[in-house]
Amino acid sequence: MLKLLKTAVLFLCAFATAMAATADRAYAWGKKRSTSASEFISNKRVTDSLVQDLTCNKLSIEGIYYRIKADAFHESRNMPITNWPFRSGVATIAGCWALSSTQRMISYMARYNEPTSMRMDQISPGLLNQIRGGTLEMVSENHNNDNRGFDNNKRLITRPLKANSVFPVPSNSLGEDKWHTNSLWMRLLEGHIENVDGRNIHRHFRAEIEENQARHFFRAANIGMGAGSGDRSAKKNQETVATMRRNADTKRLTLVNLRAGRTAQHIVMVKSYKVTNDIITFTVYDSNQPSKDQLLYYSVKNSAFYAPDIVSRFVLENTSRSLGVYVVDEDEREMLEDAMMAHYRIKCR
Repeated sequence: MLKLLKTAVLFLCAFATAMAATADRAYAWGKKRSTSASEFISNKRVTDSLVQDLTCNKLSIEGIYYRIKADAFHESRNMPITNWPFRSGVATIAGCWALSSTQRMISYMARYNEPTSMRMDQISPGLLNQIRGGTLEMVSENHNNDNRGFDNNKRLITRPLKANSVFPVPSNSLGEDKWHTNSLWMRLLEGHIENVDGRNIHRHFRAEIEENQARHFFRAANIGMGAGSGDRSAKKNQETVATMRRNADTKRLTLVNLRAGRTAQHIVMVKSYKVTNDIITFTVYDSNQPSKDQLLYYSVKNSAFYAPDIVSRFVLENTSRSLGVYVVDEDEREMLEDAMMAHYRIKCR
C-alpha cells in the first residue's frame, strides 16, 4: 500500500489549492479570430516533417492544419521524459500540465530531419524560453511581478513570451539520439548558465517545466475544475466531446484535464480519435506514460468519459470511474498559429 501511495503522489497533479472563478472560466477559450484568411506568397509547395504539399498561393492557418501529415504527431515523437513530483511553494505538485503544453508546442514548432548549420547549444536557449513561456529579467522590488527572491532589493521575474518560433531537429525525434552529448535533447536537459543582471542562473529543461507548471497551476480560473468531485453533467460532456472531435478533425492538438476527484486530476493532450459503435476512443499523450500514447474513452450512450489505464497512474482505486473532462488553454493556440504562419511565409518565398 505504501508503494501504491508513493506512486499516486508521484503522478498526482492535485488541484487542492484554493482559487476563485467559475467552472466554465477554466476553459480559457481565448480570442475569436479568422483562421481561413489566405495570402498569396508564391506558387511553391512546401513539404517538411509537419506538412505535406502545403500550397503557398493561398497560405492560411486553416491550410496549414489541413496539410499536416497523418504521422506528424506519432508517439515516437513524444518527449522522452516521464512526469515527476516537485515542490512549488508549500505544495507538492507534478508537471503534467506543463509537459502537455510543451508537447503541444514542440509538436507544432519542431521540424525533424532538418539539417542546420546551428549547433544544438545555440538552439536550446531559445527553446527553453518557449518551454518556460517567457524570458528572465531582474527588476527592483517595487515591481509587482511573479518572482523568486534575491538580495539587493531585486528579484527575478518571467516576462511573458512574445512569440513562439519553429526550430530544427536533425534527427527524426528528440528521443532518437537523446544520449548523444551534442543532441538537442541533451542540451535541453543539461542546460546552460544565463547571466541576468550579474546573476548566473542555471537554465535547464526540468527547471523550466517546473516554472511552467506553477504558472498554469496557481491561477484563479482553475477553481472550476477543483470545485467538483469527479464527473460532469451529460450536457457538459456532450459539449466537451464535440469540441475535442472538432479540434482533432482539423489537427488541432487539445489539452484536457481529467478529473477523477477533487484532488485527483491530470492533464493530457488529445491527438486523434476513432468511432466504434457508441464508443469514441481518443488517442492522447500522457506525461505519465510518454513512450506510448494512451486511450481516453467517451460513451455516447452514457455521455461519460473513462480512462482506466491513465487514471490508474494517479489514483489507488476505482480507476474505471467516469471522469470530469475539461478543455483547457485554447488561448495558447494563437501564438503557435502565428509562428507557423511566420515560418511558412519565409519557406514559401
